[in-house]
Amino acid sequence: MIVKPRRTQNTAKKKLFSSFLFLLSCLSAETGFPAFDVFTSSSQLGMGGAGFLNPSPISSKLNPSVADTGRYFSTSIIRYQAGITSQSAGMSLPWKKGFGVFSLRHISYGTFDGYDDDFQSTGTYQSGDTWLHGGYSKQLGTLPLSIGTAAQFYSSSLKDHQVKAFVISVGSDFYIHKFKAALGLSFHNIGKTFGGNNFAHGLLVPKTVISGSKKLIHLPLTLFLDTILSKDRNDPEFFLGGNFKLKNGIQIRWGTSSRKLDHNTKQDFLRSVIGASGFGFGVNAGSTNINYGTFIFGTGATIHGLEIGIQL
Repeated sequence: MIVKPRRTQNTAKKKLFSSFLFLLSCLSAETGFPAFDVFTSSSQLGMGGAGFLNPSPISSKLNPSVADTGRYFSTSIIRYQAGITSQSAGMSLPWKKGFGVFSLRHISYGTFDGYDDDFQSTGTYQSGDTWLHGGYSKQLGTLPLSIGTAAQFYSSSLKDHQVKAFVISVGSDFYIHKFKAALGLSFHNIGKTFGGNNFAHGLLVPKTVISGSKKLIHLPLTLFLDTILSKDRNDPEFFLGGNFKLKNGIQIRWGTSSRKLDHNTKQDFLRSVIGASGFGFGVNAGSTNINYGTFIFGTGATIHGLEIGIQL
């Protein structure tokens, strides 16, 4: 099968980007699935990837023991380069003396024109990734310790090529009341791939995340620090972010990470400083939360996202 670019340069870029990402996800056993590392929550987008201890029903970067957002519904849309879009919707509910969380996430890489070996049109086809996610967390009696687990079914497709996976994650967090701080430990990407074919084959790369959060005494700021360890990298990755909660329900978020070194193109000083960083703000109007976030790559390219949450 030959896929021929058509009409616009933008279409060619979209096809190349999505095909490249899918090939990385499916063909390279050492790189695993990059789609497992995408943003699905605009709130976390604004913290640059930090915040595994920041509760959210839709975030893909979350310790499963902190799903306690109450009766809460959230939906988010994130716009990547070349028209690629991430959409998420989920909710959390009290359940059996704990909290259950359910979400549906989807990334669309676009619609493309297909051609056969004679360059005759075979119609259009779509490429995308979909996650069906469910989790449960619970505090252990009167102890300041919570545990949680989450499971998700993942499906990725590029025309006739597909790959599927079933993945679980487990985690715990310990809250230290005296210091208004929390420590968390979670394990992610535990599972296996199935289905697919010889083209669509990949390897899940388990990750260990050590997390911490601290609410400052003299500032309306909560800091988040996360360290990610995985066997596909020689060095750990560090993420630092913060959430300012100001008066009138206004929130300001920021974050950066050690990926700044990988993203540094050394083109100019400003890009080197703000590369691999996130910024965002939110407004709490009664039971409704509206959040905007953006992430800046070292090349200067940006991702933008909007999230709306409702306390039920």
